[in-house]
Amino acid sequence: MFPRARLPIAAALLALIAGGCGRRASPPVTAHWLVSQAAPTFDPDGPPDPTRWALQRLLSRGLLDQDSAGRIVPAGAEHFTVSADHLTCTLVLRRDLVFTDGTPCTSNDFRVAISAGLNRTDHCTKLWLLRAVRGMDAVRAGRPLPELGIETPDAHTLVLRLARPDPRLPRKLALPGVATPWKSRAIGEPWSRVVGVGPYRVAYVEPGRRMVLARAPRSALARWIAGPDTIAMRFVIGEARFRAVLRASSPDLVWPIPPALLGEDMVSGFRVNERAAVPVRRLLLVTRADVPPTTGLAARHALAHGLNRAELQAALGRAALEPAPWLAGAGPFTYPRLDAAEVAQWLDRGKLGRSFHITLSFDADGAGGGVAREMQGAWSRLNVYAELKPLRGSAASREALVGQSQALLVESQALMPGPEAELALLVMPLRGPAVGTFRTGWRTREFDPWIAEARAGAGPFPAAAAQARLEEELVALPLVRLPWRWLERPGGSEVHFHPQFGPELTSRVTPQPKVR
Repeated sequence: MFPRARLPIAAALLALIAGGCGRRASPPVTAHWLVSQAAPTFDPDGPPDPTRWALQRLLSRGLLDQDSAGRIVPAGAEHFTVSADHLTCTLVLRRDLVFTDGTPCTSNDFRVAISAGLNRTDHCTKLWLLRAVRGMDAVRAGRPLPELGIETPDAHTLVLRLARPDPRLPRKLALPGVATPWKSRAIGEPWSRVVGVGPYRVAYVEPGRRMVLARAPRSALARWIAGPDTIAMRFVIGEARFRAVLRASSPDLVWPIPPALLGEDMVSGFRVNERAAVPVRRLLLVTRADVPPTTGLAARHALAHGLNRAELQAALGRAALEPAPWLAGAGPFTYPRLDAAEVAQWLDRGKLGRSFHITLSFDADGAGGGVAREMQGAWSRLNVYAELKPLRGSAASREALVGQSQALLVESQALMPGPEAELALLVMPLRGPAVGTFRTGWRTREFDPWIAEARAGAGPFPAAAAQARLEEELVALPLVRLPWRWLERPGGSEVHFHPQFGPELTSRVTPQPKVR
């Protein structure tokens, strides 16, 4: 619960802050955030995760930042310049930049932040984003890093040498985790020992249940990022328990929301807010091309023709919207229709017998949990049997990337605007792990000039041809579009929502120098 009288840690913390900072001009403000998921594991170079990203952005920021209008603005770096040939990027750090424990944050910390995680074996998201930097083409999963074009001529200057121009490099550096410094980068580090560059620090942790963040007075970033004095987070697993906590407490922000709650009347005293996600977030059905029997095209088509998409949308209620066009510039996506005869024909073509069995994995706390049983029932009527595998937290993330389930329900959002970034999540690199949060197992070289090698003179991206291949291969099927939705208590702390990164209990308060 969030009753004010029963949060002694937060009260003591506020008293400590007030005593250490002298007289306050205004009473301290605490924002209460109710999260309907397990507390995320600290993983600074992990795959994109909205809840972990929202938390980590409160504790540290990278070289550059992206504001809610999509503008790229300075953060840890004060200036960002590009040479005339577009092959050298120089970033000058803020002179007063320190970690929240008061120790200096230098260019070497950012060099480590950029190079860390490039050779991970579960995903290659950062490697894909920074593939224009010299030496990245020689990086291999699980192998020592080669020499990279990342230089630190002094403690306040970072230089990136590029093998080819990349006009979107500033936007990539602004993504959470790409260039974010931490005192320790150990996966699974207790949150109580996580130290970034602000604007908040971890003041108290009750593992798996609560976390209290306090303003970091030593942080240079806290001076231009306004927010409440304290953010008290409560993590609740399970729909019934979540309902009970919501009824008995008064959080300022409720996000994520269990999908089942969106189909019912909300608890009085809260309002439902909504904002379109940019890039678009979607619920995808992924049928892996590298795990039998879905290695065969016939099995993937049989699964696709066994579903009624309208029924799945109805099952999610207010949590879902009609899908937007998938690849920009390609026109409407052609969805396989529900057809028992088509299912039978594909079973026969693939020599799958009268039926076959798959495992369907999904995040039990996400939108997939709202449709998994509907899909299981629909398939069973056509002699396709799905074993449901609900998972949570890091277990769900591992299964989506390196597991052996034939099918997945995943919430997907491209790393950057544009059809190339959408396709990069669906096409596996020639070697190494997947880009993003899930693995399709589908490898093809036909789109390398746009999504892998970024060749000069490759021409316009062939969106129509790419979407036609997706309709043919059916390694993923976009079921519904998912906007950002959250509950807010009128009169509580103001909640800003970033179109790409989700909730922000902070706001920028002073103009920043433009990125040059």
